Amino acid sequence: MGVVELHITSNFTFLTGASHPEEYAHRAAEMGIEAFAIADENSVAGIVRAHVALLAMFM
Repeated sequence: MGVVELHITSNFTFLTGASHPEEYAHRAAEMGIEAFAIADENSVAGIVRAHVALLAMFM
């Protein structure tokens, strides 16, 4: 198993991140990446949305 370190911000980090957290979740699943982290500033809303998107994909 390979290891990938990702430090990404979503559009929930104002003026820094551009992509929607759901897009990150879908792309990670397509690439077979088992874990990733969204490091938004001052909010956990991005990772919550990514988690919900992954749950919807695999249910």
